[in-house]
Amino acid sequence: MNATPRHIGTIVRHAAGLALALLWLGAAQAASSYTLGVSDKLAIRVVQWKAADSSFQEWTALGGEYVVGADGSVNFPMVGPTESVGKTTAELAGALGESLKQALGLSTAPTVTVEVAAYGPIYVSGDVGTPGEYPFAPNLTVVKALALAGGERRSVEAVSRPEREMLTTSGALTVLEEEYRRLLVRRARLDAELARAAEITVPPELEGAEDLDALLAAEMQILEAQRRQAEAQSKSLADQVSLLNSQIAAFAQKEAGSETQLASAREQLEKITSLSDDGLALASRVTSLQTNVSDLEARLLDTQTATLQAQQDIAAAEREQARLTDQRISDLSLERQTVDGQIAALRIKIGTQQALVQEAALSTGAVIPAQEGPSYSYSIIRDGEEIAADLHTPLVAGDVVVARLELAQ
Repeated sequence: MNATPRHIGTIVRHAAGLALALLWLGAAQAASSYTLGVSDKLAIRVVQWKAADSSFQEWTALGGEYVVGADGSVNFPMVGPTESVGKTTAELAGALGESLKQALGLSTAPTVTVEVAAYGPIYVSGDVGTPGEYPFAPNLTVVKALALAGGERRSVEAVSRPEREMLTTSGALTVLEEEYRRLLVRRARLDAELARAAEITVPPELEGAEDLDALLAAEMQILEAQRRQAEAQSKSLADQVSLLNSQIAAFAQKEAGSETQLASAREQLEKITSLSDDGLALASRVTSLQTNVSDLEARLLDTQTATLQAQQDIAAAEREQARLTDQRISDLSLERQTVDGQIAALRIKIGTQQALVQEAALSTGAVIPAQEGPSYSYSIIRDGEEIAADLHTPLVAGDVVVARLELAQ
């Protein structure tokens, strides 16, 4: 039978419809590797083959754009909520077709095509240039997301004046570190003084330091000067005690001589007094002996008083020696506490300044030792769980990329 123009037009329409259906199916198959996520916007079309007139009929009432909701499903007419998250477009299309077949009592399932019209967003936060929400695209990785967010954080002021920024921060750090080393050696010198040691023990933090010899030499001069001063004070007090002891010894000899003379004078006085009572001796003789005895007793008392005074002076010198020792220990302990506080404060300042140096290096691109340089770490928050990531970790829609600047300790 010859084909009429009407038949030819019908065939062309059928071929066009078939081509359109095949195009939709091809697009769905091309996107089959991507699994849907929340907030994805889908373009869904439904086509049914009508065998009666050998044509495709598109169900425009059902077709249109749909969004994957927060519950992970698409609310499709005649079917209701259909689980979508984690499915490919082809899997969702097949599920919708089967659901329509059952809901409408069809003998064959209609052809459903699902395309991703717009992907759900991703979010980039942390130490990046412009944190915020960005559109997702297939094959998106962490490094591409960072590029969307303006890259890792930079300081505009530092970039505009890199030399000044690095000189300022590095110079301040050098001054703090030098003062820190001085305080460490000073504390070591105070420890040596408290322990009455002749040498300063090098702090472990300063082993191999270039300026260690100069720092030790300066503190050793202070240590030796303090020791000489303490020795001079101690020697002066010791000499004073030695002199007083010599005086006490001399007073003891003088006291012994006075006691011997006093005993002899009393014995004579007793004899002369007895003779005077019998009228055999003159009264003036008795008076003279009494005066002599009184002088000897006074002299003996003066000697004993001088001995007591010398003993008191010795006790005072010993107390002064103990006081000086205790005062020196107290002063050293207080100074050490002060130095400890200064060291602790400097540690904090140095840590802060090191962070500023690393920040300046990061911002200006200056090279600093690797162990002191800053670095970035990355993680992805997906479905409420934080996952460690690197620059090449693939992303899915809805991911939150977190970039963290980690400064060396």
